[in-house]
Amino acid sequence: MAQLESRRAIVTGAAGALGAVICEVFAREGANVGGLDLNADGLAATGERVRAAGREWTGTAVDLTDFDAVQDATAGLIDRLGGVDVLVNCAGGGAVSFFHEMSPETWRTQMARNLDQVFNATRAVLPSMLAARSGRIINIASIAAVSGGRLVRGATAYAAAKAGVIGLTKALAIEVAEQGVTVNAIAPGAQATPGRDKDTPERREALLAQIPTRLLGNPEHLAEAIVFLAGPAGVNVTGVVLPLDGGHSI
Repeated sequence: MAQLESRRAIVTGAAGALGAVICEVFAREGANVGGLDLNADGLAATGERVRAAGREWTGTAVDLTDFDAVQDATAGLIDRLGGVDVLVNCAGGGAVSFFHEMSPETWRTQMARNLDQVFNATRAVLPSMLAARSGRIINIASIAAVSGGRLVRGATAYAAAKAGVIGLTKALAIEVAEQGVTVNAIAPGAQATPGRDKDTPERREALLAQIPTRLLGNPEHLAEAIVFLAGPAGVNVTGVVLPLDGGHSI
């Protein structure tokens, strides 16, 4: 039996490099998947991967920083999926800007992309989960929230927003535990996504030198860790922040 057989999952950032892999792995584990992302073409591509794995897909293009739009889009996904069992908050993105030069606009954008989006999507699914007295919420934070962003200088705003995700995860986990909803976070280090192909040999060596295992994260492994938290074995795991960083945060 697949670990997520007939579960109904919503993934934000489903068109991105990590989000698309999460959707595909969820489908392989038996879940029907709904995706939210601003990139309509990317959502369509992710949908093809989910359907190729034999599961149902529904996607909606939406600005995840727009609270009202996210509530409407998520309600549509829940209706088409017939409910929601799992939410993965994967949408986000960093910007390099040294703090002494940072504009208020950059700061606000990083908060919106990396923290507000988590609030918006979680707020949209939580009433359904509380009504069902069952649900799994998994937030993608970052090792930058734990280590201060040593892998990338100038990531202060990003690290602060992701630290907010960790705080939200822990506080919400306490708030909803008795209602059968678990809330956990993954804190990935550098991942072997297509964007890393642009690294120069010098940049790659500098990156690996800070990782004890000298390995970049594999997005499939990240997705499999999320499957564990979303599946039967994760029923009593809540408020946890799981580093997937090759030992960088030790």
